[in-house]
Amino acid sequence: MKRNKFSRMKKCPYCGKEYSDEATNCAIDNELLLDNQLAKAEEQEAKKDEPYLTFPDYKWSARDAWKCLGAILILTLTLGLILGITLAILHFPHSTFKNWINSGFGDFWGSIFTYAAYLLPAIYFARTKTLATFVNGFGLDCKISKYAWFGVIMALVIRCHGHFYGWGKISTPDVVFFENTVGFTRYFFLVPLLLLAPVIEEVVNRGFLYKAFRGSYSLEISMALLVLLAIVTHWPQCHNSPSATFSLGVLTIVQCYLREKSGSLWDCILCHFVFNASLLFIAVFLS
Repeated sequence: MKRNKFSRMKKCPYCGKEYSDEATNCAIDNELLLDNQLAKAEEQEAKKDEPYLTFPDYKWSARDAWKCLGAILILTLTLGLILGITLAILHFPHSTFKNWINSGFGDFWGSIFTYAAYLLPAIYFARTKTLATFVNGFGLDCKISKYAWFGVIMALVIRCHGHFYGWGKISTPDVVFFENTVGFTRYFFLVPLLLLAPVIEEVVNRGFLYKAFRGSYSLEISMALLVLLAIVTHWPQCHNSPSATFSLGVLTIVQCYLREKSGSLWDCILCHFVFNASLLFIAVFLS
């Protein structure tokens, strides 16, 4: 049947099949046909009446996790582009800005903006509208559980195995800059390693992304996706070092296990902190 572009058409409210203006009932289910435009208006009105759910009524799913990752990617690329343009404009010998950005203070504030771009999308897509629901939803309102000690032991085992048995160690720019800088500002290089990374990365990765993936996928798929994310976000350490990839992969599985077994995100944060702190210890005292 050829449609006239000026025809309003009618639509079955049950099966959705469209008919010409002359029809009154659906040939399939005998439902009374509605004007197509009227039906669309009713649908839009119904959507307006639907409540906007927030956590905990709103249940996280993989769709929320993928949206969050997309937003993080866009924000990270945007910040990188802005920083790159700024450095290109101000790139000349003995530039004050250049010296500042390479200092402990500059690295600290750069990390603050980077981790903010990582955290804010997770808060937004989690639909936690208050501090209380954020703390509850991300597992920050629970005390450290008995599983935390398993995480601590595994973090040390992974680090020691990497250092003493040939897998190598994961080096980071923070540790390198700390070792090669003098003065009080050198300690600001350690803030991302010992504070921002354990807290912010666990809040986003295990607090939200893992739980969102588990809302749609199996345990194995959710863990595999978090392992892949860890490799991508730590690519500078992984692309030339299979040992780093192995260590990060095993650590990520341990952290996901902690999140699966415990309601407390502090278990994951403590595990992450011990893993990073042990790197600093090895770099300073055993290298």
